[in-house]
Amino acid sequence: MGSERYPLQSKGIYHNLPTFDPNIKGLTAVVTGANGISGFYTMRSLLDAPERWSRVYALSRRPPPPEMMQLLPADQHSRVQHIVCDFLDSPESIAKALQGAGVRAEYVFFYSYFQPKPPPGAAAWANAEELVKVNSSLFSNFLEALSLAKIVPKRILLQTGAKNYGIHIGR
Repeated sequence: MGSERYPLQSKGIYHNLPTFDPNIKGLTAVVTGANGISGFYTMRSLLDAPERWSRVYALSRRPPPPEMMQLLPADQHSRVQHIVCDFLDSPESIAKALQGAGVRAEYVFFYSYFQPKPPPGAAAWANAEELVKVNSSLFSNFLEALSLAKIVPKRILLQTGAKNYGIHIGR
């Protein structure tokens, strides 16, 4: 059964979005970096399909701000479970938090990112090696924690790259 059976759709400014087999129901997802732009909007997109996504585990170092969560209708808010996790902690500590919350996930959307401060007076990207080191640690600690917690997703989607908001504006 190929995807050609399901037409593309448009929602507001977004065009050619896929539709999915309506028989696929009750999935769970982990969204890391849920307080960021990519993480929050992925979470909202998942929550827009309640029959498909029954639970979304939102992982971040801090709970989402109340004004952010107020953007979600009550029925969506009730399907989100926030778990405080710092992926710079040990994989054992992260696994304990995941197990304690009863996390199970068919899909993982990994958006966690940390921008280390450059040395005083240096350009924002002067510490590229540190940037790679810290963000590689975030991801590897999380992956090891999944293994320790015996969470085996079907798929992990990883967003990579540095933040480039407003690049179209110039310096």
